[in-house]
Amino acid sequence: MTILSNWLRSALFPSSWPLLLLAACAPAQQPAPLPDPAAFRPAPGDTRAVPEVGEMGRWMITRNLQNATWLGEKVQGRTLREPVNVVLIDRVAQTPAEAGARLQAAMLGAGYPPRNMHSDGYWGLLNGELRPQLPASGRGEAFSDGPWYGSNNHGRAFGPWKTAGGYVFTAAFSREDFRLLPRPGHTYNSFQAAREDLANRLTTRTFYRKVGYIELGSRLDTPGETTADHDGRAVLMVATQ
Repeated sequence: MTILSNWLRSALFPSSWPLLLLAACAPAQQPAPLPDPAAFRPAPGDTRAVPEVGEMGRWMITRNLQNATWLGEKVQGRTLREPVNVVLIDRVAQTPAEAGARLQAAMLGAGYPPRNMHSDGYWGLLNGELRPQLPASGRGEAFSDGPWYGSNNHGRAFGPWKTAGGYVFTAAFSREDFRLLPRPGHTYNSFQAAREDLANRLTTRTFYRKVGYIELGSRLDTPGETTADHDGRAVLMVATQ
């Protein structure tokens, strides 16, 4: 009976329980506060003057106000920088809310609805001011032409900013593939493929039209960093109706 009692006592009240209770009662560690977007200043060379648009940021910006690097993805051992590769100008919208609603309607019409299982919290920069992403952060969504568990084109738009030519959005789009092993996740495929697919679908299915390209000089090819197949340009989409 003593042996059984001792066994029950050790099973029901193991010596590690005090430590477990202390850990459970300890206050949870709070994440470090995010930097203030209003205090953001781009590094020299990270913007480009674009006629009718303004001083435009060349890179997607993370929630920590760093240039986005595709969640640490490496291409041939180099850091992959995520460029802004789409610019949209809405000459019809009369308010920021209308411009945002029209952009989201256009994305839906192009076959790029908001889909989940994507990272969020990104920003775009124009004329010294950061604007948050669309789809809005907090739900893990991006505009995408397919589900997360297969190859898909996806991205985020930023803005709008009011300019003399209309309401402007910038955007960063890429194509990714799904990887099952050694651990589930996504691998980079292409920036150009996603950019061109989105531009073509917007042109044929919505009120946005492809009118050309903007040279941003954002192609990187150094020993430490790359933009892979990105050619340094953003496609320009304009809505006039």
